[in-house]
Amino acid sequence: MAEPVQPTYDPESSSAQVLRSLGIEALVEILERIGYGVCVTGDEHTWTYVNPAGARIVGRPFEELVGQDYLLSFAEHERVALLALEHKQREGDTGFYTNTVVREDGTELQMTWSGTVVTVDGKELAPAIFHEVTDVRRAQRDAAELGAGAVRLARGRSTHDVLQALVEEAVAASRGLAALLLVGRPDDELRLAASTGFPAEMAEVVRRSPARLDELPAGILLTRGRGGFLHDDRDRLGAAEATRPWVEALAHMPWRGAAKLPVRQDGQVVGVLVVVVPERIAAPSESEMALWESLAEQAGIALGTDRLRHEVSHASATLERERIARDLHDSVNHAIFALHARAQAVERALARDQLDLAREAAGGLTDLARQATGEMRSLLTELREQAADDRPRLHRALRDLADSVSRRDGLLVALAVPENDVVELPAATVEHLVRITGEALHNTVKHAKARRATVSVTVERGDLVLSVDDDGRGFDAGLTRSVGHGQRTMRERAELVGGSLTVVSRPGEGTTVVAQIPIPA
Repeated sequence: MAEPVQPTYDPESSSAQVLRSLGIEALVEILERIGYGVCVTGDEHTWTYVNPAGARIVGRPFEELVGQDYLLSFAEHERVALLALEHKQREGDTGFYTNTVVREDGTELQMTWSGTVVTVDGKELAPAIFHEVTDVRRAQRDAAELGAGAVRLARGRSTHDVLQALVEEAVAASRGLAALLLVGRPDDELRLAASTGFPAEMAEVVRRSPARLDELPAGILLTRGRGGFLHDDRDRLGAAEATRPWVEALAHMPWRGAAKLPVRQDGQVVGVLVVVVPERIAAPSESEMALWESLAEQAGIALGTDRLRHEVSHASATLERERIARDLHDSVNHAIFALHARAQAVERALARDQLDLAREAAGGLTDLARQATGEMRSLLTELREQAADDRPRLHRALRDLADSVSRRDGLLVALAVPENDVVELPAATVEHLVRITGEALHNTVKHAKARRATVSVTVERGDLVLSVDDDGRGFDAGLTRSVGHGQRTMRERAELVGGSLTVVSRPGEGTTVVAQIPIPA
């Protein structure tokens, strides 16, 4: 790495001339009022000047410091390094360093500082400017622990749960109003991976109005790994065509500024943590920024680890049990539900002496029971594994599923799926997509009172998008306090193949389930 270019002093520069024109009185007022510590040390490392801000950091007034060895105000083990830095400053070093101030009462403060050496009337002086960063460093340590704690709390759960815990911590431990994590490399369009405090439909808004990282306000800096806070972020997002729908979706939220922190994985930017603050807050504190930066780092670790897929590849016993549980819920449970519904129809018909209807409803019970038994036997004996040269076709599997649901449950299921699969998918991916579709259709039959559902498959910007729409009664996602087992298993299946799942619904407007997965290279 190249050495940083050291600044050079030019006594004839325009900036030097400006300072001279201000006069000594103005410079004295500047130094005495500024919030950063400013000091000058002289012979034998003695304090020669300390401004009020510097005296507050050191913990003693200037009158007590003047003439004393400044090294005594620092941790003993750091004094040799400070002497070595004096020599570097004589050679022109103006870098920033971190050291520990030890006050008389034993408390320790961390500060960053930069200094130089000048000669005035043959006397060597060492001016320095310094700033306390104790709270910032503490926040970074706390954030790292909080992030690690969030990962520990989510251990054994999905990557989504880990990321969700991190964004929730970003709000709970700060003055943040809401937070979200957008994932996507600089050249890819972003998708929402986790959020808290935002409307439930935010993921769908981002999906329908995609934007790249460099299209966000200050996005170029984000692609270079640099984050920050924009006080007018809402105005900037609203002025851009790509992100204007995002702002419209947040019309009811009282915010204006937002912090954006890059999420890195293996040295590359793969997303951004966005934290919006209430409009009354002009800017977050250094501690809050340090917290959010550390949580963004934890998010990168969680994404990079990709623990769930690693465990799948190694067929851990725990995940295998979870897989069987999902399959039981997604297949056998559906058949049992259909059996129960058909049996109820028989009971109602018999209670009303409608023998013809009873016979018709009973006609399919044997087939349904045989289907449930077959599914169970297939799961227990692993008969559903496919030979390597017999790759399942997504269109065929979805068509068979749609026919089965229409015949068994009476729901009209339309397919908008290319007959020639748009991409060749691994067997496991096809199975997960079919299971997601089956669970979505099952929920439609069980809860939505829908007449029709549509299953569609498209390719959008390098991702395969599977959608299941129904014309049912819908529900208010904002009033739903918990996520059912079915929706949880759908999300887990999407994440197991590297994708995400979105559920969007409003009362009277039906429900849409969208699984978006990256297409394998």
